[in-house]
Amino acid sequence: MPFCPQCGVDNPAAARFCDQCGAELIAVPLGGAQPVSAPATPQAVVGPTIIAGPSTCPQCGTAVIPGEAFCDACGASLLAGTSVPTAAPPALPYAGVPAQPNYPPPQPVAAPPPPLVTPPVVPPAPPQGRPSLAGVNLVIQSNAASLPLPASGQAVIGRADPVSNVFPDIDLTNHGALERGVGRRHARIFLQNGLVLFEDLNSTNGTFLNTTRLQPGQPQTLRTGDEIRLGTLVIKVQM
Repeated sequence: MPFCPQCGVDNPAAARFCDQCGAELIAVPLGGAQPVSAPATPQAVVGPTIIAGPSTCPQCGTAVIPGEAFCDACGASLLAGTSVPTAAPPALPYAGVPAQPNYPPPQPVAAPPPPLVTPPVVPPAPPQGRPSLAGVNLVIQSNAASLPLPASGQAVIGRADPVSNVFPDIDLTNHGALERGVGRRHARIFLQNGLVLFEDLNSTNGTFLNTTRLQPGQPQTLRTGDEIRLGTLVIKVQM
């Protein structure tokens, strides 16, 4: 029976190469002793795991026994081209779920705007105008008498009446006030925001500014050269 000098395994009588390791076999005569070169106690060599291969040798076409690693006729490996099935990878818990798109990179946080600085409140400048009625004169047209207004913020014009205890700031009694229809408290001249204003005090015979009759309680601006009329008494304004 052929004897393998490499691994010491006995092979079939017609084998020329070892079925275990593929080495060329040495014929051993029947009844003869083991060759001197053979190891006394052959040790088993663990070879690769043999997987069922083809039924014929892919190199010489000789029929082979399925499961052999090498061809008995030519010694070709019968494992060539045989793939060892690999274990399938374990299924992932979320296999088949499409990958989520990457989130956009974090945007830089803009610095907060500086606090608004409220400018200090500047009080309005006092209006430019007359500080008082000083310097304002009323000129009676009939006799050219000049009546200065008091240095204050208001002057009531009319005629005095001791019975009713009425004494206006500008008394026109001596200038024909009663005959010309001037009331006891006929009109007033006063200051407001530096302007000289003229107002009718609900007189009976009316108050006029440059031929325009004034409505009671609706003052009008008074300027130098204006003509005012109380009843029929005409007065020129000088400032």
